[in-house]
Amino acid sequence: MAITGVGCRLPGGLDGLDALWAALLQGRDLVTRMPAERFDADAFTAADPRRPGRTCSAAAGVLDDLAAFDAEYFSLSPREAARMDPQQRLLLELAAEAVDDAGLDPAALAGTGTGVFVGVSNNSYGNLQFSRLETVDRHTMTGIASGNTAGRLSHVLDLRGPSMAVDTACSSSLVALHQACAYLGAGGEAALAAGVNVLVGPHEFIGFSKASMLSPTGRCRAFSADADGFVRAEGGIVLVLKPLARALADGDRVHAVIVATGTNSDGRTPGLAQPSAAAQAALLRQVYDRAALDPRELLYVEAHGTGTPVGDPLECEAVSAALAGRRRPGQPLPIGSVKTNLGHLESASGLAGLLKALLVLRHRVVPASLYGHPANPAIDFTRLRLAPVLTATPLATASGGLAGVNSFGFGGSNAHAVLAPAPTP
Repeated sequence: MAITGVGCRLPGGLDGLDALWAALLQGRDLVTRMPAERFDADAFTAADPRRPGRTCSAAAGVLDDLAAFDAEYFSLSPREAARMDPQQRLLLELAAEAVDDAGLDPAALAGTGTGVFVGVSNNSYGNLQFSRLETVDRHTMTGIASGNTAGRLSHVLDLRGPSMAVDTACSSSLVALHQACAYLGAGGEAALAAGVNVLVGPHEFIGFSKASMLSPTGRCRAFSADADGFVRAEGGIVLVLKPLARALADGDRVHAVIVATGTNSDGRTPGLAQPSAAAQAALLRQVYDRAALDPRELLYVEAHGTGTPVGDPLECEAVSAALAGRRRPGQPLPIGSVKTNLGHLESASGLAGLLKALLVLRHRVVPASLYGHPANPAIDFTRLRLAPVLTATPLATASGGLAGVNSFGFGGSNAHAVLAPAPTP
């Protein structure tokens, strides 16, 4: 499947692929702190994580202006827009930008069987409205329904294909991508695949802190001995997808080619949120075997890489068992994580990683992942034949090759996608 259009908004004011690439190449840390207009971070933060109603950290990767929205452009009243989840508003703008990036006239899409598949798991805006019942009005229910993150796009653009929200926690957007590719593989003509996450209140910060998932030091330190949890982040990505043959016949500019996707579940583990290296490895083998792909063609894997003491070692074991184990000694598989730059976009994180992998294949350089020193002693990188990329490194070949993207949800839903470079125009 061809990626023919991209719209994105990411922390640090990043609003496109060029801006993302510049930030990655410069090694920028785009994590800051929750702004005061969202909530009083100091009032909900405490050094002692045992304090009720407090989070250990308010560090976050945030968007510059979450409130701004051009309601008139989408024929929406300001009153309705105010009740709409910012995730719906953000997706509308990103869909318009992605369709434009694909060189498509939105009017030409109207009435077509284009599908919409959105990864989303955050219900914070609805929780805030229901905490002040006097703010609830006739637009509240349509404005906060998770399914309407997709339904709103289909409604505004008049798209007649399947329209659905996918919630598998942190793997949501990559599972949505898998569903979109399955739809196209079954004869669909085009699809929008998206992921979105917005941070508006302290509730989830407190919850993740109490679960010992949040980093008290406020950084995602993937594969590092100092890894102590993840940092929350927000943003959105919308991709326009077509079958590759159709895209080439239409003369479309192709950003990259999705050559395989897959999902599975961990099943029963010692705890719901505890990942399974065996299940992750099984998924990777399945994805590459079904598509007849040789893992030795992999030039880079964009890992889930949240920087948790449990998750990172298990993911590395899985990637090694399924993909890196057959590599020659001295030729380890490069791995990295965009979360070290942006934070963890949760339901949108898989597509954020996919954009990085796309850019790696385009520019033939793997940017550095941040905060990787000192290396995690629980991960034997030499034995596993893996190499975290800690300085910008050219790819092993000047053309071709594959890049993999991992995404795992804390309920056990795993996803993987494999990208190839765009064909020569």
